[in-house]
Amino acid sequence: MTKRYLSTLILGLLSLFSFSVPYCDIRKFSILDGLAANTISDLCQGADNMMWFATLNGLSYYDGYTFHTFRDSPGQTDILTTNRIQSIYPCSNYDLWCVTYDRHLYVYDTRMCMFANIDKKINEKFNIQLFVDKLYVLPTQATWITSLDQHYAIRINKKEFSDNNPIIVRASKNGMPSGRIWFITSDKKGREWILTDKGAFIYNDNFRTNIPFKWFRQVGNTIYLATTDGRLAVFDEARNHLSMIPLPAGVTRINELKNTGFQLLIATNIGVIVYNPRTFKSEVVSVQNPNQPVAEVKKIYVDVTQNNIWAFTDGMGVTVINPNTLEKKWLFADQANPADRTVSDKYFIMEDEHGTLWTIPNGGTFSYYDRQKKELVPYLLRSNSSANAHIPKITKFVISDQSILWVTGIHDLTQINFKNHEYTLSQLEGNEAEIRALALDHNHNYWDGFYEGYIKISDECHNKIGYLAPTGGIVPTPVAFSQSGIYALYEDTQERMWIGTKADGLYLLQKGQVTHFVHDPKNPYSLPCNSIYDIVSDRQGRTWIATYGGGLAVAEEREGGIHFHSCQNGLSWPKGNLYQKARRITCTSKGIILVGTTDGLVTFSDEFQDFSKIRFYKSSHITGDTTSIMANDVNYTLVKNNGNTYISSLGGTLAVTTSKSLLQDHVKVQVLRDINLDEGIVQSMIEDNAGNIWIVRESSIDKYNPKTKEMDVFGPNDFDYNMTFTECRPIHDPATDYITLGTPMGSITFNPKTLKKTTYQPKILFTNLHYNGESGIIPILHRKEIVIPSNKRNLTISFAALDYTRKYQCYYAYRLEGKTPKGVWIPLGSQNLIGFNHISHGSYILKVKATNTHGIWGSYIAELPIEIEPTFWESVWGNLLLFLLIISAIGYSFYLYNMRQKQKLNHEMSVMKNEFFSTASHKLRTPLSLIGGPVTEVLNREPNLSTEAKSLLNIVQRNAREMLDMLNEILRFDNSNNFFINKDSDEIFSSLNTSEEIEDSNAKAFIKDITQESAEEFEKGDKDITILIVEDNADLRTFLDNILSQEYNVFLAENGKRGLEMTRKFVPDFILTDVTMPVMDGITMVHYIKQDSNIAHIPIIILSAKASVEDQLKGFEEGIDGYITKPFSATYLKGRIEAVINHHKTLQLEMLKQIQPNATQEDLDQVYPKEKEAEKMVAGNSTISMQDETIRKASKFIIDNISDPDMKIDDIAVAMGMSRSVLYGKIKNAVGMTPIDFVRHIRIMKAIEMLKNTDDTLTSIAFAVGFSDPKYFSKVFKKEMGVIPSDYREKNK
Repeated sequence: MTKRYLSTLILGLLSLFSFSVPYCDIRKFSILDGLAANTISDLCQGADNMMWFATLNGLSYYDGYTFHTFRDSPGQTDILTTNRIQSIYPCSNYDLWCVTYDRHLYVYDTRMCMFANIDKKINEKFNIQLFVDKLYVLPTQATWITSLDQHYAIRINKKEFSDNNPIIVRASKNGMPSGRIWFITSDKKGREWILTDKGAFIYNDNFRTNIPFKWFRQVGNTIYLATTDGRLAVFDEARNHLSMIPLPAGVTRINELKNTGFQLLIATNIGVIVYNPRTFKSEVVSVQNPNQPVAEVKKIYVDVTQNNIWAFTDGMGVTVINPNTLEKKWLFADQANPADRTVSDKYFIMEDEHGTLWTIPNGGTFSYYDRQKKELVPYLLRSNSSANAHIPKITKFVISDQSILWVTGIHDLTQINFKNHEYTLSQLEGNEAEIRALALDHNHNYWDGFYEGYIKISDECHNKIGYLAPTGGIVPTPVAFSQSGIYALYEDTQERMWIGTKADGLYLLQKGQVTHFVHDPKNPYSLPCNSIYDIVSDRQGRTWIATYGGGLAVAEEREGGIHFHSCQNGLSWPKGNLYQKARRITCTSKGIILVGTTDGLVTFSDEFQDFSKIRFYKSSHITGDTTSIMANDVNYTLVKNNGNTYISSLGGTLAVTTSKSLLQDHVKVQVLRDINLDEGIVQSMIEDNAGNIWIVRESSIDKYNPKTKEMDVFGPNDFDYNMTFTECRPIHDPATDYITLGTPMGSITFNPKTLKKTTYQPKILFTNLHYNGESGIIPILHRKEIVIPSNKRNLTISFAALDYTRKYQCYYAYRLEGKTPKGVWIPLGSQNLIGFNHISHGSYILKVKATNTHGIWGSYIAELPIEIEPTFWESVWGNLLLFLLIISAIGYSFYLYNMRQKQKLNHEMSVMKNEFFSTASHKLRTPLSLIGGPVTEVLNREPNLSTEAKSLLNIVQRNAREMLDMLNEILRFDNSNNFFINKDSDEIFSSLNTSEEIEDSNAKAFIKDITQESAEEFEKGDKDITILIVEDNADLRTFLDNILSQEYNVFLAENGKRGLEMTRKFVPDFILTDVTMPVMDGITMVHYIKQDSNIAHIPIIILSAKASVEDQLKGFEEGIDGYITKPFSATYLKGRIEAVINHHKTLQLEMLKQIQPNATQEDLDQVYPKEKEAEKMVAGNSTISMQDETIRKASKFIIDNISDPDMKIDDIAVAMGMSRSVLYGKIKNAVGMTPIDFVRHIRIMKAIEMLKNTDDTLTSIAFAVGFSDPKYFSKVFKKEMGVIPSDYREKNK
């Protein structure tokens, strides 16, 4: 047994090397990914590890996340002559030299993040027109620029301009033999060598030679120079002299110099010459062979891993030479299909970080070197993108610091990450198929169960043995064992293989014989369900079967065959449909069996005699109990060798049990906080020989160390990019420590010791700044500091860890020096940006650190000083001003407090006085009105008064005037009100001898009565206009009735409430009201009137003793038409009333004209003779326009029914939806006519229209407009128009 295990171990160790299979993770980028253009003319990696790309449409960089492009844009920057960048050269200070397609020179300054026109400065300094050929950027920070015309070279140190920098070195001067420069380099001592076609020299040194050396190589401290015509020399530094080295006969051309260790390698026309400087001997290695007859070597490469020499010729393939024995071997590799070939314009050869050598042999394809087999293996370059694009050609390439290959070919950019498959992949021939079951038999053969029903058998080195046929035999080609997926494979202690299927029951393979078990509803001892998910044996040798639909079953062998105990024949398995869905079974060495179901975990002991007496314990999720399992759908359990039990569940997470015993209900657990839920669900687990738990997730494998609590995640950077894992039970081989997992592509087997994290530490670079609310971003790259304006404190800063592998576990953390507590780092997860909102002003240093793609934190910390500009109030001057304002405010507050105390006392006294005087004066103004008004009326109306009576009345009037003057002075003394007196209000005290002509011009207007008959609706007296007087003083109410009743119908109301009731009932033509009244004041009454659409049109004048401007404004805001203060002149009052009514009548006439659009101006002038224009008075909000809609509707109804002689006013009121009285008021107010007159008027106007436009008889017209008697029609027409209808028609023909 020991011997067998030893051989197995040796084979396992040998097969370990076969696990390392080279693999390329390939990604393609194009303009769709943000690249400036699909055609790339040059590419390089900067000193800061940033990748730069010169394109036909600008300069782009790639930070591992996104591309960003710099170019001239119309209307913004205009530095470049063209955006077509031809070549780029990185500088040690992170800047980038750029040569455009038209050969102009620029530098991209990564601190200022903009282009600088170096070409222009050089031309101005040296008075030349520079067209760049090449640039040589030396480690000494000097850059040499060669010209296209080969007349001179420019040497510039960094990019700063001064008197001595740059300098121009012209051909045949300053020691430069020729302007045709082949090569410029520097040696280890910083000397700058310039090699031309007419000789070589050292800049700023006395050394010079006329020999046209083209090749330079420094081996140790020894410098070798070679010409193209086959001459080789060594530089004697002590004597500043060249010594020629003799070469074998026949050497006429030298194409390159390389070295391996101390030996110099020379590519010549006769092969590779190996020169030993210690023995001064040369050996020629010819690369000619039957497959490759060309002798001349064009390129030499020495690999790092084994120092092998690789020689390229113009012939087919490549020759590899052992540097010790000088043995050679010709190698070649090509694709079977030429369309899959990848070729290169140049000789391509490189090594990746794993030591794998990649090359393209002449005439062949992209290949890697198998060092064990010593042969080239072709590799198909195809991207991992959805397009799965093939890379046919490599035109230009660069190898970045992680040995990542960046290539450009016909179009686009390709990134190639070189990896090694540290595993073996077992697949179904000709197809990728999902593995659902695995097993390792007693012969160390691997059994793979596929979802498609195949079972593949391989040896311990994963060489295919064959496929299991349904008959039990092994066949070489794939054949489905079952029509259902293979979900379980298990070999018991009797070396029998149990095979569980998705829906085809259970199979038992024993000595080549296959027995099939299925569910039989008639047989209670048959399988309870045909879906088998797991099969295991306990320490008693019993075989347990998990069915997905029939719960747990156990196989028992009897004389008649195998019987199955389950819930259908006495097994006391927990009831419930979800408990019948069993996924996994785990048997421990202590006799405890765990079963994961979709309704929780079931545990029991294997120590029993009777299947019907097994005690099952249940554990499920309890809401609110954090010690219960996280979810009921338990999909996997693992019991370590030390007894620790781990439980995973779908919709939950991974937990370890904390209960002392598993044989109890509601086993307690503790959730593992170290697991990252973002990596997907836990599908399975397995323990290795070191005690580590390998947790299989959906797209990664986590290595968990229970002792250190460390979690190492291996994902896309360690397996194929598209690799995912299935939920099949993994297997572990203790003899080799190998672990085998299932994937959708097949099974993979790996050695846990070979999966290691990378130690690469990426540099971190701040990339751009974005102000919230603005569209563009600002590149910051190597800026020494960023200054944030005070009005742009909401911003986002982006950065990138320059690790160009898959950023599967690249995490970030930051701290803001000056704000974040000392020693605290704020985690960002995988987010590579930080947002700041309303950051306070001041100076900060933003620090960012990152992990590599395996989650290991690097020591590199990027720092960015940030200066937040203060607002004015945050500046020193603002603070000083604010301090002064605060002091001033405090002082002023004390001053105001003292002043207010004084003013308060004065105000209280003033209020008391003002209230007294104001109340007294207002109370006296109404009596004065009743004294002055009647006296004036008597003097004016009674001409027969005696002289003595007139004298006495004048004395009364004069003393009343003096009392009024005194009251006015008292009101002026009341500074709480703005005092206002009516113009000409003192006319109440005018004497008899005063002229009787009214001074107010508005009072001279008069109203012409146009109404021919009184209203039918209610009694309003014999006057045309009705006025409502609302006054609480009975004497003044009587006086107003007396002076107004001669010209108007007058209604009286003693308070606002009564006035409102009468207004709604009678709809007067005018309202005169006081303000201060009991029950309801005048302002409130006016408010209700103006809110009522039926009476809002009525004009209103207030007559009040309140004379303040505030009182008047309040009235006008409610919509009154005038405000008269007491005492008042009767003449002035009547004039104001007459003016408002006159203005109202003018609007009525306009309304009548508006409702007759077809009438001519002559007709209108005849019907409505021009009135004497009323003088303009102050009017409020009551205008005829408020009645426009009512009049239009009434007119339409009348016209629609104009031929009906029986049309009544009641019909119109019903059609308008209002009462007869309201209709009367609205029509009367709008057009100045009663409804009857209004109807008659419209009939006449329609008759006029028909007389002019038709030839109908007068009788027909009379009937058409609603007159039943033609004679009456003629009479009415003559009264309206002044002529009879026949004369009107004759006149208007």
